[in-house]
Amino acid sequence: MTTTLAKPGLLGRARFLAIAMSGAYLFLNALMLLTSPLTAGWPMWGVTALNVPPMVLAMVHLVIPLARRVQSA
Repeated sequence: MTTTLAKPGLLGRARFLAIAMSGAYLFLNALMLLTSPLTAGWPMWGVTALNVPPMVLAMVHLVIPLARRVQSA
């Protein structure tokens, strides 16, 4: 007996993209809001260097798994 996995269609991919982008947008804005008192007066590269590592971790471990879970439901 063989099983084949259903390939997500264009609508499923667009839904996943919309959910992932919304989650990333919300998390990044919340992170920037939380770090803004600390980074007042910093150059842009310094603010980016501070915000990128937690954003990457959140995307890998929070946003993308939640988007996949919502997409499959």
